[in-house]
Amino acid sequence: MGEGAVCMTLAESTILVVDDEPILRLTFSLVLKQTGATVHVAEDGINALDVLERERVDVILSDKQMPQMDGIAMIRTLRERGNTAPVVLFVNGVASESPAEMDRLGVTETVTKPLHPAELVKILARVVEPIPASGKQP
Repeated sequence: MGEGAVCMTLAESTILVVDDEPILRLTFSLVLKQTGATVHVAEDGINALDVLERERVDVILSDKQMPQMDGIAMIRTLRERGNTAPVVLFVNGVASESPAEMDRLGVTETVTKPLHPAELVKILARVVEPIPASGKQP
């Protein structure tokens, strides 16, 4: 980040929440909207890819295990399409992928479920902070 560059805040960000559990999608969406963020939701990787065809997002918050297309397959497809948005990935327990594989996929952070909404806000605020406020992620 260059000197004098203005960093993005959570309130200025657009976040895609991808989770097959409706209550988690709703909870995370409501919590993030309370911060001022713009929030889009999808129930699995296939729906997320559809949303990303229509909408620009700064950060993707995704569950790893989902029907249709899981989080890892979704991330691989995004990267193949040139989408470089940071990804925060939810896992149940320990991720089977190595930290090196997660880095290669561009997973910014891996988070274990369950997660308190306040902790989610802290994590996402940290993830969006390096993004220039003047330029959204592709």
